[in-house]
Amino acid sequence: MLYIPETKKFKKQAVGKADDILDADGVRILTHDQAVAAAQILLKQMARIEDLIADGEEVHAGPYTVADAWGDYILDAKGRGISEKNLKIYQQTYDAHIGPKLGPLQVSKLSKDRITKWHQGLAVQGKLKTGKIREKAVYMDAPKTDEERRQRRDTANWILSKLKAALNHALDEGKVQEPAPWHLVKAFPNTVSNRVRFLSIEEQQKLVAGCDVDLRPLVKVGLYSGARYGELTRVIVRDFDPLNKTLFIAFGKGRGAKSRTVKLTRDGVAFLNAFTADRDRNELMFLRTDVKRRGRKGTLANPSQWADYDQKAEMENACKTSGVARVTFHELRHTYASYLLNEGMNLSYLARQLGHADLRMVTRFYGHIAEEAMNLAIDSLPSQNLDGQAT
Repeated sequence: MLYIPETKKFKKQAVGKADDILDADGVRILTHDQAVAAAQILLKQMARIEDLIADGEEVHAGPYTVADAWGDYILDAKGRGISEKNLKIYQQTYDAHIGPKLGPLQVSKLSKDRITKWHQGLAVQGKLKTGKIREKAVYMDAPKTDEERRQRRDTANWILSKLKAALNHALDEGKVQEPAPWHLVKAFPNTVSNRVRFLSIEEQQKLVAGCDVDLRPLVKVGLYSGARYGELTRVIVRDFDPLNKTLFIAFGKGRGAKSRTVKLTRDGVAFLNAFTADRDRNELMFLRTDVKRRGRKGTLANPSQWADYDQKAEMENACKTSGVARVTFHELRHTYASYLLNEGMNLSYLARQLGHADLRMVTRFYGHIAEEAMNLAIDSLPSQNLDGQAT
C-alpha cells in the first residue's frame, strides 16, 4: 500500500495470494520473506510511476514485457544516432529470434533457466533463410559440422547480447527492478574464430596500387588509422591535426559510442599532410569525383560524399585489378590492429586507437596475435646472465 500525498489516498496492489494450506511456490503463493521482498520492489515501482505522472511523463500501462523493453531500447538507439542499417539488423534479429519466444513474457517473470533454454535453442537451430518475403520464418538444416556449430553458438551469443542490452536499458531506466536473472546467463565459450584476415605489407601495396583515384586515399588512411569506412566518410579536412599528428574521429560504433583521436604513424602524417594541403578545412576529406547517382536520391547532403553502399563494389574492383584475394574494407582495420600488436603495442593502447571502451573486443579478435607477439618479444630478450659468466 502506497500513500499519495497529492490525493491524500492510499494505492493498493497485491503481490501474491495468501494461503495457509498450500506450499509457497515463489510465484503465486509466497512465503513471508518473499512477500516482503516483492512488496518492496512493487512499492518502488509504484512510487516511480507516481513521480512520472506528476512530472507529466507518459507511463506504460499494464505488465512490462520483453516486447516493451525492446521497443524502448530501439527508441533509445535511434536517439543515440545508431545507423538505420544497424537498426534494421537489430529489428530483424528481434523479429526472427527474440520476439516469437520471449516477446510476450513479462520481464519480471523471466528466469535464468528460461533464458538459458532459449539461448541453447538458438545454437542448435539452423540459419534463418533470407531473400524473398515469407509469411513466417523458415530455417535451414541444423548445424552438422564443428565449424557450423561454432558459428551458430557465436550467433546465439550475439543475439543474447542484444536481449541483454534491451533488458539492461529497461533496468537502467527503472522500468524493471532487480533481480535481473539475465545477468546470470553466460555466453557459449570459445566461439570466436581466429580466422581474421590480415594483409601482408606486399598485399597492402598491391591493393593500394589497384585502387582507383578516389578509393586510394580512403584505403591508405584506413590502413594508417584503423578507422572504419563509415567513420572516414564523415571526416573533414580540419579533423587532421598535423601538429599533434592525430586524426579526429567523430563518434564511433555501438552503445555509448564516443568520439576519439587516433595517433597517426609517420607514414600516415606524411600522407595526410600532402593530401590535405591547400584544401578547405571544412570540406569532407574523402570525396568521389564525377560520380553519377542513379538511385537513392536525397540520401546524401553532398552527392560527392562516399555513401554506405559505395565501397563494396569499388573494393571488389581493386582486388581484381591488384590480384589480391577478396578483402573487405573492415579487414583493413584488422590489418592495422595486427601491425600495431606485432610492433609491440599493448592491448590497452590498441583499444583506445580502435575506439573500444574496454579490452573485450580487442582480446576477442586479437588476443592470439598479442600472445604470439609477447612470445617473440620474450624469446628475443638478451640473457640476464645471473651467474656472471661470459656469453
